[in-house]
Amino acid sequence: MPSDVIGLPRRLGQAVRKRRLQLGLSQASLAEAAQVSRRLITSLEMGDADGIAFDKALRILEALGMTISIAWPSEPEEGQRPAAQTAHAPLVEDDRKPSYQDAYDDIARAALRQAAYAQEGR
Repeated sequence: MPSDVIGLPRRLGQAVRKRRLQLGLSQASLAEAAQVSRRLITSLEMGDADGIAFDKALRILEALGMTISIAWPSEPEEGQRPAAQTAHAPLVEDDRKPSYQDAYDDIARAALRQAAYAQEGR
């Protein structure tokens, strides 16, 4: 499955638009499938994703058959800068279905680890 690195809100919107068009969906049909407003889809595709709620972004991606992969630094050996690795592990380790809150919590933890490694490297 192809993947893109999304570093800016604008890139998320570009990826959503590209996939929507590949699937032959209108903005209205995507909005209905994701249970969000068409205006939100339009804003997202135009690069205005700064204020989008994470659960809504996940619903849009799910409606498009897309997923999110999180990257975090691996444990560096002494004197080395950390390298990124991609997470493909489940968000939770028990039998319950992962929730949006679980995903959000995992992303927040990964971001905090990344910030801590960046601070140590300075």
